[in-house]
Amino acid sequence: MRKFLAVFLSVYLLFAGLNPVRAQSSAQLSLYALQSASFPAMTAGLDVFDATGNFFTGLSPEAVTLLEDNQPRPLNSLEELQPGAEFALALDPGPTFVYRDANAVTRFDKVVQVVKEWAAAHPDSLDDDLSLLPTGGTPATHLATTAAFSDALAAYQPKLLSLVSSPETLSRALDVVSETTSQTGRKPVVLYITSIPAAGDIPVLQNLTQRAVAEHIRVHIWIVASKDFFSKPGATALKDLAIQTGGQYFPFSGDEPLPSPENYLAPLRHAYRLEYSSSILTSGGHTLTVQVNLNGETVTSAALPFELDVQPPNPILLAPPEQIVRTAPDERTTAASSFLPTQQPISIIIEFPDGRTRSLVRTALYVDGVLADENTAEPFDQFTWDLSGYATSGQHILTVEAVDNFGLSKVSLGLPVLVTVVRPQVGLLPWLSRNSLWVALGAILFAGGGLGAILILGRVKKRRSTTDGRGSRVVVPVPARDRDPLTQSVQTGGGKRGLRLPWTRPAKSTEAYLVRLKDDGQPITAPSIPITIPEMTFGSDPTQATRILDDPSVSPLHARLKEEHGEYILSDEKSTAGTWVNYEQLTTPRRLQHGDVLHIGRFSYRFMQRKPPERPTPQVTPTTR
Repeated sequence: MRKFLAVFLSVYLLFAGLNPVRAQSSAQLSLYALQSASFPAMTAGLDVFDATGNFFTGLSPEAVTLLEDNQPRPLNSLEELQPGAEFALALDPGPTFVYRDANAVTRFDKVVQVVKEWAAAHPDSLDDDLSLLPTGGTPATHLATTAAFSDALAAYQPKLLSLVSSPETLSRALDVVSETTSQTGRKPVVLYITSIPAAGDIPVLQNLTQRAVAEHIRVHIWIVASKDFFSKPGATALKDLAIQTGGQYFPFSGDEPLPSPENYLAPLRHAYRLEYSSSILTSGGHTLTVQVNLNGETVTSAALPFELDVQPPNPILLAPPEQIVRTAPDERTTAASSFLPTQQPISIIIEFPDGRTRSLVRTALYVDGVLADENTAEPFDQFTWDLSGYATSGQHILTVEAVDNFGLSKVSLGLPVLVTVVRPQVGLLPWLSRNSLWVALGAILFAGGGLGAILILGRVKKRRSTTDGRGSRVVVPVPARDRDPLTQSVQTGGGKRGLRLPWTRPAKSTEAYLVRLKDDGQPITAPSIPITIPEMTFGSDPTQATRILDDPSVSPLHARLKEEHGEYILSDEKSTAGTWVNYEQLTTPRRLQHGDVLHIGRFSYRFMQRKPPERPTPQVTPTTR
């Protein structure tokens, strides 16, 4: 039975001793400090430790493989850095530090001496960030040089017998080394020198262990006590803290040679900084993993999770016009392609909702879903909308699209724009109006030709024919009195009033018209407005009114004038300023009388009839007394 127990214990100790060694024998990779501010360029820190726990230097880019969301991404650069270490010495002495050896040197003095020797040999060029955190509520001290660190340590003279060890000193040290540092790859390290903690402090130590693991802080432990206390639960809790955080555990009773802190810092003063181009095009959670080939062995890091906000550019139409009115430039133009305006400038602004301003490769303007203009170079925020093809009025929807250099694109919300095409009137009178110059020239030529013909015919000598006695015909000149047109008799034709061409029609005379008035009521020297159609509308909108009055006081459709059986009826069309007759506002349609004064907005007119009705003759009725 004893032999069996001895063999079992030997096997147990063998495997128990091999497990930590096996855990430490494999290489380790660590990704951290992923930076996405320059997206799509991404940077991260990389630590590579070999099987002995030392930093692996001289890593080539060819040995590194990046996996973004499990998809390979090419490595742009790999740089080896020496950023130094974030080192904090947490001193938590107690009564056990007072014990003296045969030379009367206390344990505390021996601990301080080892740290001073390390500081004296430590060159400032290593760029370590040093902090000293003594117990007893003394604030943490950041020290720029190792000489200052040695002086601060020498000045610390605690009353060891009255001190009580507390994990609060370790908690403060974790706070100091976890502060954000500007040096990429600078690793936090804590050397915690303490006595055996009480059983009540073990839960606090376990919480601090979890925190240090989560923040990747290595904690090295020096326990200062008698050898008999190294198996206490408090010592075991400290040992677990060191192992779980990747640190080392050293029990010191006073006789053992203490290790130099340089053993802890030297492997951590190196780091790699890698850069790659991300291919992420969606917002949300993502992962980054790195694989390194170390002497033929492929080592894979744990996946580094990160959040990324990636959104397409957002184009916005900048105050497009609500309505565009296309009109002919003159009375002779009838082709809609020549109406003005022929172009409309459109401006946009482009926002990047994810906060990452990027270059654009394309912007496009769409009208009713059809491409109207496109930019593939600067400026990307200006378009020209061609209006020459719009011959009829209608509403159109404008949208814009922006595409960035990631290939992300977005189309804006559609905005309606009303295009109104005011076409010229058709018919004989509008045609004569548009071609008045040519008509006048033709009339002059026609009249001149007729007059010339009359003059020529009047000068032709008329000859009379007669017969002599032998029967021969002779021509007798017409006497001068017969050639003079003034001596000729005038032939009247059966009551006809004058000569009229058979194809002509007497022009229809205008029975009524409007005369524009000044503010003082006097007529303006401008052509009157003939009332030649059965219904005339007044307003500022060319699509609703036949007579356009361009003034803010005039509503789009302001008033309506109708001719019914020789009478003229004026009505208001719910205008803002109202329609007035003889300074009385219309509430119902009203029949106009010759000489009435009309007000349509700020425009004043006098209604006139070519044949005003006769006023009845006043009758005088005599009265009898």
